[in-house]
Amino acid sequence: MVLIPIEISSFIDGDTVKFVRNHQILTSRARWIDCPEVDTEWGIKAKQFVESLAENNQLLIEEYGPDRYDRIEADWFIGSRSLNIQVKLILQGLAYCVPPTVQYNLSKRSSALLCKLIKSQTKAFHEKVGIWGDSNFILPNKRGMF
Repeated sequence: MVLIPIEISSFIDGDTVKFVRNHQILTSRARWIDCPEVDTEWGIKAKQFVESLAENNQLLIEEYGPDRYDRIEADWFIGSRSLNIQVKLILQGLAYCVPPTVQYNLSKRSSALLCKLIKSQTKAFHEKVGIWGDSNFILPNKRGMF
């Protein structure tokens, strides 16, 4: 798959960006992660973090098709494949990994990214970084939201 440079319109939150393509505003969702909602302390921090990463840098996406809300699911990168935004968010404790729940064949690159996301979350958890150090933070699925 190819990396596509995008023109950012705005970040909705830490894992959703609006961008311009062919004079249309499209929405992309970062694949396999979830950030706290933007109306929370950690959600605000996640949004600010991705905005700071993207400031004066080229955001590139690798598209994987629409999700159930018709957002383009994608992996997000700054400048090249070496800086993956999903991994950075997880390492900062500003997102958590949501592995795929359906069975399908993953490419080697996708398998490697999924492993990196899980390892990064384990590291952030053990180091009590971000949400993992906040005794008041409750994962959404623990609230019965899913």
